[in-house]
Amino acid sequence: MAKSAGINRRTFIKNASLTAFAGATGGIATGSAAASAASSSKMANGKYDFDTIYDRVDHNTSRWDSPPKSYPEGTFKYGMGVASMDFECAPCITEAIAERNKHHSWGYMSSTESLRDQVVKWNGERHGVDLPNEAITISDGVYAGMIAAMRSLVGSGGRVLINTPAYNGFYTMNRNARTLTVDSPLVKVNGRYEIDWEDLEAKMTPDVRAMIVCNPQNPTGNVWKEDELLRIGRLCLEHDIVVLSDEIHADFVRPGHKYTPFASLPDQAVVNNSLSFNAISKTFNLAGMKNAYFYSKNPRLKARVDEYHFAELSTLGVVANEAAYKGGADWFAQCLTYIDGSHDMVENYIKQHMPTVGYTRNEGTFMTFLDFSKTMESIGASQQYKSHGKQSPEHYLQDWLVHNSGVYLNPGSNYGTGGAGHMRMNVASSRYVLKDVFDAMASAVNKV
Repeated sequence: MAKSAGINRRTFIKNASLTAFAGATGGIATGSAAASAASSSKMANGKYDFDTIYDRVDHNTSRWDSPPKSYPEGTFKYGMGVASMDFECAPCITEAIAERNKHHSWGYMSSTESLRDQVVKWNGERHGVDLPNEAITISDGVYAGMIAAMRSLVGSGGRVLINTPAYNGFYTMNRNARTLTVDSPLVKVNGRYEIDWEDLEAKMTPDVRAMIVCNPQNPTGNVWKEDELLRIGRLCLEHDIVVLSDEIHADFVRPGHKYTPFASLPDQAVVNNSLSFNAISKTFNLAGMKNAYFYSKNPRLKARVDEYHFAELSTLGVVANEAAYKGGADWFAQCLTYIDGSHDMVENYIKQHMPTVGYTRNEGTFMTFLDFSKTMESIGASQQYKSHGKQSPEHYLQDWLVHNSGVYLNPGSNYGTGGAGHMRMNVASSRYVLKDVFDAMASAVNKV
């Protein structure tokens, strides 16, 4: 088999490695040609193909087309930051959009009731959440719903508590809502990120009016246990703090772990003090279709947020999401198995070939949070970042990795207190791409 010649941003689909990643699980697709835009990802044997590299370059894709703008000299090769999967979408989605396109009129939609029905069914069958239709508000993104909640329940100048490291978008939401954030850092215990309960409760001051719970946690990958969520919920109830539970990665849970929806907790008072925000935009890579929802089992709490919320939905976004709910379960089941195998590959590779990089095995999501603190020390990141005009040592490392390996990762400092020394990486790509990425990083890191 041919050895990889590498992948740059304009030839992403060319010369993919044909050498299987050490420790890979599952079969490798024959050949390495990229899938064309008109191809089907379903193979003749009923298995979906996640190995064939699907060309996303030059398609206005944030993961692959945005980073090169910062590296005009062409050193960027691999976009491994943005939380967007590289796989061709489930065929049922493309088929539904094609069918709707046969009707050549694009006026206002009359209803989203059928979509709401599918949201109820998905949550009930997969996650055991019994939701009445009227408990759900369809939104055009988790951002829109959470910003409405912050404006309604927290108010300008109020504070929102966050366990960190956490998704950097939470800080953007708070800025848009004119609210302030308070970080309560997680602590590592026996290789797992754990809540510092003493610190968390100490941060629950009277000006804190909401707490964001990220479950599964992005970027650490924690899938919070029922007792952990209950303890959070009861502390928030005691301190008059509303829980805003972002569960957008809910479907990405690895074997041996269980996602517990906040709204399913066995304490109705805790549940009634919460709103949950979700979408299948991560599950089926539909972020560009602008569709999400939020819900609460407390009608009065939800009504307060609805007053501040307005969704701008598109017809094709509704069509795509409804099709995924109805017909995408098998595709996603195979996708989840593939990503779990990719996590195994990443873990094995780091242990064998990148011993100076710290790795915590994720419980959920398709991200991983890598500890590059030893590499940063070796390259003097803490001393170099200011003189190079960078925001943090991690931003300096981001550039260093691009210039020395072509790999673009997200700086851990973006994710609040506790992210220092780390970089977030997306593993939802063909294993051929992952192999090239880790070979390139190992070559760079192991030299310093």
